[in-house]
Order: sequence, then C-alpha cells, then structure tokens
Amino acid sequence: MIMLAGPNGAGKSTFYELVLRPRIKALFINADMIQREELGDPSMAAAYRAAEIAESRRRQALERRISFISESTFSHASKLDLLRDAKAAGFRVVVYHINVRRPELSVSRVAQRVDEGGHDVPEDKIRERFERNQPLIRDAVLQADHGFVYDNSGLNAPAQRVIAFREGRVIEVSADLPAWAGALYGRELGLH
Repeated sequence: MIMLAGPNGAGKSTFYELVLRPRIKALFINADMIQREELGDPSMAAAYRAAEIAESRRRQALERRISFISESTFSHASKLDLLRDAKAAGFRVVVYHINVRRPELSVSRVAQRVDEGGHDVPEDKIRERFERNQPLIRDAVLQADHGFVYDNSGLNAPAQRVIAFREGRVIEVSADLPAWAGALYGRELGLH
C-alpha cells in the first residue's frame, strides 16, 4: 500500500502521474478523480461524497488484499488507523510526504487547478489544514515501512526528495534540507 500525503495543492496527484504511475502498476484510489470522473459534480457536497467512496474503496482493497496507491491530506487521525490496519493485514506500507514550504503556495496551486477546470478547496480550509495536518503526516511517515519526504516548492521543477526513512529511522537526508522539513522531522534528524 502506498499513501501520498500532503496539503491541498502540494502536488500529490502530479507526483503520482510523473513518478509512481510509470513504475508501479497498482489500483489508484483518488477522491478527486472519483468526484470529477464518476460524480461529475464540482460541489463541496460531491467532494465529501467522493471522499467517502474513496475511503470505502481503500477498506475494500485491504479486505481483499489488493495493493493500491491512494492520497490524503491527512485531515483526520483515522488515516493513521488505515495505515496500521494495512500493516496488520500484511501490507508493506510506504508513505510519501509531498509538501511545500508555505500555505500560500498551496492556495495559489489550488486556484490554478480551479482555473484549469479542477476542483476547488476553500482558502480557509487549505490554510487551516496546512499546519494542523503536518504532525499526522509525520506520524504516518514514521510508522510506515518506508517513508519518503519530498519538497515540491519549486516552480516548474520536479519534487525533491529530502529525507528517507526505513521503519522510522533516517536512512537519507538531503544536503539542501528545507526549513519546514527540518522543523517537522528535527527530532529524528537530531536537530532538536
């Protein structure tokens, strides 16, 4: 099971398309795609319905022991339960933390996505979730069999891997560690 975790507009879906999809053949469970392709409704109500459908499909995949890739903003601790349940069911769990340095970058990327016909997320929700969700994502990375932390703050540049973990232990750190990653993972890196 692979989980892409990060704030709205961080580039999780783009990371999937450019990095994971060409290399890994697995079911992709994505609430945004469900909303757009199956529900065909850009409303917030449809977004919540799509999230429910995605959660149901993740649970079904676990029960049927089907490998899958999914993504989440980790707006609720229940996503940690999903990872624990996957491990208990014998899945190897890999978490990719895709992040950007400031919430303003997330806000602008979501606005660009809307201009291109994608789904919206209210700015206040983006900003509120940006800081609140980071500790949950950190916990997910540390609980995973393998955790990878990427900075996707660059304009027209691929996401950069800045930290790699195996079973919660640091195995790789970029020499160009962004401040947000040092602050969030500082204890594991021996920075504080």
